[in-house]
Amino acid sequence: MATIASPYAKRTGADSWEIPQDKPWIVRVAKPWLKNPVGLFGLLIVVGFFVLGIFGPYITPYEPRALDADARYLSPSGEHVFGTTRFGQDVFSRVLEGTRLSMTFGFAVMFFGFIPGTLLGILSGYFGRWVDYAIQRSGEAWASIPQLPLLLAIIAAVGPGLDAVIIVLAISALFGGSRLMRAVALVEKNKDHILAARATGASEYRLLVRHVIPNIMPYVLVGASSVFAVAVLAEATLSFLGLGVEQGTPGWGIDLSEGLTVGTEYPHLVIFPGLAISIVVLGFNLMGDTLRDILDPRLRGSQ
Repeated sequence: MATIASPYAKRTGADSWEIPQDKPWIVRVAKPWLKNPVGLFGLLIVVGFFVLGIFGPYITPYEPRALDADARYLSPSGEHVFGTTRFGQDVFSRVLEGTRLSMTFGFAVMFFGFIPGTLLGILSGYFGRWVDYAIQRSGEAWASIPQLPLLLAIIAAVGPGLDAVIIVLAISALFGGSRLMRAVALVEKNKDHILAARATGASEYRLLVRHVIPNIMPYVLVGASSVFAVAVLAEATLSFLGLGVEQGTPGWGIDLSEGLTVGTEYPHLVIFPGLAISIVVLGFNLMGDTLRDILDPRLRGSQ
């Protein structure tokens, strides 16, 4: 009795074929970034920022706060790569130490502001009604308060330092993130696949967790990168104005402020802290744009 060959059987010889195997996850993750060298450059900057933020204080060649009267205003050299300050402090060591300050501040704003604001915004847009009303009216009330006088009032209450700045910026990120995610959730919950899933009897919890939140994650990640960049820039700006860290603390904004008065004579005091701020903010923005294109090509208007 003749046997019938299965169409799924493995062939031999020149006509042999196999079901293609999935590529390793590392290849799938790296491929979109390799196709976008600008985004890859931004990603490397962000990764370097976090690595230096964690390990920078342990690899500084000098103590960032140490005073040396014999090494005042030295220009960049092999001994002091970025030169020294008016107190003889090594600028390179202070830039490395300041990376942790900026990273810590960014994480504080993210965890106390943007992430809770994202959750509130999703709930506001998805459930609507009194939930939406309470959250959005609270945001409007906060937006009506002048931020600088409020910051000064909080500084007077809790004392100088970053605590007051974190409180104000975290609340601002909370309500700002909630508005963005509310708009995205409103659009997502009215899409056809959500309506079809609801018609089949899916619970609201399942719709929210399995369908709505995963589909808006690209917006969340892009928003997170933007918020981190804004937080780094805000910390440097407020420290530059004297509303952030205390004098003597290694930080990009405070070092930039101290070097501004003698920047024409000793430009290294302004160049290197300013470059650190600019490069990190640029890296987060480039990475955010590339994440947007990778995770949801519809956001850029084409496939």
